[in-house]
Amino acid sequence: MSNNKKQGNFLASQWIGLPLYFWIVIAAIMLVGIYTGKMGTDFGSTLCWLTVFGALILALGNQLPIVKDYLGGGPLVLLIFGSFIVWMGWLPKYYIDATNVFMAKINFQGFFLTLLIVGAVMTIERKTLLKSLLGYIPAIFGGLIGATILGLVIGKFFGLSIGTSLMTYILPIMGGGSAAGALPMSAIYEEVTGGNKEAYYGTAMSALMIANILCIFFAVALDTIGKKVPSLTGDGTQIMKVVSQPEEKVDSIDIKPTTEDLTNALIIMVLCWVSAGLMSSLILPKIFGIPIHQYAYLVVVAVILNVTGVLNRTIRKSISVVYKYFVQILTPAVFAGMAISLLDFQSFIDALSLQTLMMAIFVIIGAILGTALIGKLIGYFPIDTAMTAGLCMANMGGSGDMVVLAAGHRMGLMTYASISSRIGGAIVLAVSGFVFGFFA
Repeated sequence: MSNNKKQGNFLASQWIGLPLYFWIVIAAIMLVGIYTGKMGTDFGSTLCWLTVFGALILALGNQLPIVKDYLGGGPLVLLIFGSFIVWMGWLPKYYIDATNVFMAKINFQGFFLTLLIVGAVMTIERKTLLKSLLGYIPAIFGGLIGATILGLVIGKFFGLSIGTSLMTYILPIMGGGSAAGALPMSAIYEEVTGGNKEAYYGTAMSALMIANILCIFFAVALDTIGKKVPSLTGDGTQIMKVVSQPEEKVDSIDIKPTTEDLTNALIIMVLCWVSAGLMSSLILPKIFGIPIHQYAYLVVVAVILNVTGVLNRTIRKSISVVYKYFVQILTPAVFAGMAISLLDFQSFIDALSLQTLMMAIFVIIGAILGTALIGKLIGYFPIDTAMTAGLCMANMGGSGDMVVLAAGHRMGLMTYASISSRIGGAIVLAVSGFVFGFFA
């Protein structure tokens, strides 16, 4: 994103690859369309204005001093500003409704995450992928143990019982998000204790919302540490330090995919999502009584395609190209949609309290330390392990994973983030039943 002037003409300067005057015209068209109510609420119109809005705010946030280096840059600015304008009533309701349909009913976020997860899996070499996944579950347990220890310590400082610290803060924060975490956890709470699940869900979400924002700041901090101590981090695409036998990297495959190749790649990526949906809803929806989320099966399907070698080099290269292309062009719209549709600015304000803030901070620090330690012991990069197995356990699931990895400049680790949110979240749900029964 360059702001260099061209021949001394400010309006001709390049910004996000286009002349600045072009962006001024685009923004003006979008504003006139929205505030006169004449812009459509169809798929194309919604995608267009979300992309423009998201691109402008992301670019602005990535240029702000201090913010770009220490506060998460564009992603955090976009999330806060997007939810703020909804809270203030500055965005007409029918465009908010259209965004809700775009993100939820059409599930544009799910499509984007599919591309991220399948693409990330396919860009990792087979042996590296297998070895890294074998040790990843222990790293998740390390984070859970670390989060529990520090959470109980700070809970004792506030005079909280062990049960209250676990049920109100530690489990909800480490539970894999909202839809696949806090929501089913509240149902388990009601079933085991007889308590009100709506009341528990509201309490759990308060802690989770604070933790989600904090995880963004911690991702920036970990990224900064990684830049200062390069030995603690990898290249942002895999978490293992050493691979015994070098393999051909997908990006180094000397093949230029045709249009047909790219089309086939996109179809295969979407079929992975469809297959995962069938697994989670029809074939094997539960394992040992625990619901398995579609994203968890998506990781499994993508890993199988990678390690079995059923896809030839051309298709794998094509998937990599499609993945990188769509990530670049769809990120602004997805982040803008999350800000407007998924984040409730008022709920965030209501959740702010010293106790909740400190509990969330210590739970996250515990998750970071636990995952980094286990990661180092088993041959992973500590920074990358902490960001995925730690922070992506403590945020709000898939949407939180995207923001955290974007702030930490590690979108290539989405595979591991998804395992944390889904597999790790399922582990926490299983544990929560025992905790509720013992302490309630």
